Amino acid sequence: MEEENKTCKITLYLDTPKPLLRPFKDPTKHNQLESLFINHCPDVVAITGHAFIGLTNEKGVEERWGYSGSSLSPFKAINGTKGVFDLHEPEIPYNEAIIWNISPEQFNAAQNAVNALKENPGTYKLFKNNCATTALSILKAANVEDLPSDKLGLTPYGLVLKKRWMLAKRRLEVARFKAKNFINSLFGKKKIPQTALLESLRSKPLPVPINNAMKAFRQNRAKSETKPIDVTKVLASVSNIRS
Repeated sequence: MEEENKTCKITLYLDTPKPLLRPFKDPTKHNQLESLFINHCPDVVAITGHAFIGLTNEKGVEERWGYSGSSLSPFKAINGTKGVFDLHEPEIPYNEAIIWNISPEQFNAAQNAVNALKENPGTYKLFKNNCATTALSILKAANVEDLPSDKLGLTPYGLVLKKRWMLAKRRLEVARFKAKNFINSLFGKKKIPQTALLESLRSKPLPVPINNAMKAFRQNRAKSETKPIDVTKVLASVSNIRS
């Protein structure tokens, strides 16, 4: 598919399980005392994490959709409860993300999957039909490349590991590019333009580092707006190239 035809985006947003974050990295989300006081039960999302999808159309307008259970009880979530597939507001936290550039046709396929889930959200089960498997099903509908495997896609834990492995590969690509240019300079050869590296990174799924993702979330929350993550800033962070 022609790269220039990929004028839309689909983003996998990840509310990282707290065990996979450094201590005090994001202390304000999923306050257990608040959950016990208001909901009379612990906030299981602090441990399970959460995954949801952002769809950005050709005009740059993004909607975020996610799946959860109708009951806050951990026991009902495990055994099965009515599924809820709803629009996610800017207050829904995330710490990491993966961005795919997609064509309008892929966007429409993903939107059709979203519409089907809105009509029939089914039964939510924590370890079978959950936020992660639902997000993965929408990515599959969009037919994007380098998808997490079904096993990794069973939980947000697996999706976070996939994203971090993807980020490690991109950083290795950057390191190889810079090493090659350094060697070229030693032998008086012409350096490869930095634009070549940026184009290579743009052509692949883009894993968003934690600091970039959290900054974007906080800006969205402060302004109460849903804006897609700035790809240019992410590319600058991953490549260490300031355009």
